[in-house]
Amino acid sequence: MARIHVHNFNIPDKILKSAALRREVDDVAEKIADAVRSQGVRVEGVPGDIELPVTVSEYATDRARATVWISHPSGAAVQAKNGVLTKAASAEGHTIKGD
Repeated sequence: MARIHVHNFNIPDKILKSAALRREVDDVAEKIADAVRSQGVRVEGVPGDIELPVTVSEYATDRARATVWISHPSGAAVQAKNGVLTKAASAEGHTIKGD
């Protein structure tokens, strides 16, 4: 899975958990998901091939967070073969590093 890490550099909790930051994180995640969808990748479905299903999950722990994931059994294979998540995040100006 491609992950985008943002280090907090001692940013106060009230900022990390703020509604404004949460909106920004959610907006970035939606832009990345749209960039994945715009690549036009299709996967096997019933009936026939379907557009690659991409899901955004927004949540908060110690800070605002969002996850963009391919919600299909072949999602990992699609990422490995085409790099759709990596390309989409890069297109939005984010640096991707493997874990």
